[in-house]
Amino acid sequence: MDRIRLPTSRAGRIAAGAATALVLLLVLSQLLLPGIGEGAVEDRLTENGGTADVSLSAKPAARLLLGDGDRIEIDATGLDLEIARANDPVVFDDLDRFGDVEIVIADSTVGPVRLEHLVLSRNGDEPYSLEATGTTSLADLAGSAGEDFEVPGSDLLGAILNATGVGGSDLALDLDMRLESDGGRVRVLEGGGEVAGIPTGPLAELIASAIVVEV
Repeated sequence: MDRIRLPTSRAGRIAAGAATALVLLLVLSQLLLPGIGEGAVEDRLTENGGTADVSLSAKPAARLLLGDGDRIEIDATGLDLEIARANDPVVFDDLDRFGDVEIVIADSTVGPVRLEHLVLSRNGDEPYSLEATGTTSLADLAGSAGEDFEVPGSDLLGAILNATGVGGSDLALDLDMRLESDGGRVRVLEGGGEVAGIPTGPLAELIASAIVVEV
């Protein structure tokens, strides 16, 4: 049986060494890059408290350096997230770069909303699915409203006030919607969401935006 002849020239040894180094670099990047990215997202989400477990996957892992990946999973609780300002960059742009998305958040605060449970997910090219339950109040909504923020405006506040006659009392929030990334911005496609029986698509957009901007 013929033996495999290894390169013996200096150039051959350099080529073999470079190939070995490249393979080692690829292996290390596959092992290390996801963990680095996961830690960065966890830090952003928990800046104001809470815990988050983030999982990123991409082949090759170097895609993560460009904000691109196969899947992102987040399981978090006790977060305190600020609402997204109107002049923030298109919030879904980064999340759109992942093939599959699953974000689960419990017992957290997002702007004027106290979330009991939220699931934001997407499979491939399908629309995003948003399901959430929690509470808010007219006082909290009014305190967050303003032209600098993407929140429900005076029409929603007036409708809730007329329907409930209360300002500071807790109002139940129930969302079940399909969302689309329209050039990176959030747009409600279908489904329902209400506060005290009042439809509130803009509030669903606020919640999704506040979460995604930290990812």
